Amino acid sequence: MKKAGIILTSLVCLVGGYLIYLSYISSHHEEEAVVPFTVMDILHATDLENGIKEAVKQDNDQAISDWLEKAEDVAEQVGLPDSDLDYLRSSQAKNYVIFNAKRQLFNEEFEQAYYALEGIDGIKQRYPEAKDLFDRAETLLKKRDQIIEQIALTLSNGQTPDEEDLSAARALWQQRYQTLEAQ
Repeated sequence: MKKAGIILTSLVCLVGGYLIYLSYISSHHEEEAVVPFTVMDILHATDLENGIKEAVKQDNDQAISDWLEKAEDVAEQVGLPDSDLDYLRSSQAKNYVIFNAKRQLFNEEFEQAYYALEGIDGIKQRYPEAKDLFDRAETLLKKRDQIIEQIALTLSNGQTPDEEDLSAARALWQQRYQTLEAQ
């Protein structure tokens, strides 16, 4: 009876120890397999996006390549797979970051033109990569102009606004947005 108890206890300890070992190995292996970053996380990091955007603005191909090398270094440090490293070395990655930078530049220049009461034809020509944004941008410009016309109509006391009313309406509209930016 004592012998059976000792054997049973030993067996329970061995099985329990083995299960604990498997649990430890499994959780440790999962921790190693989980990479905290993806290649897209790296390509969309703020400093990389800003650097690429500045390089695109200056038409500096070497700076774009330098930024992609930095991205590759980060990818190596975080242990991304070779396929991700190969992607970062590819022309596809370069085209991807340039495409995104041009879209961001379109948005920035559109915003400046919007507040400056300017058109965007030149911006559209510089950044055809953002063509899916053009219709929305044009809609915003039309709404902006309608608001200015309404302000001019109010300033003219319901009469047909003249150029002086339109000019005052533009100034009021711009002043309103400068106030919002200051806040």
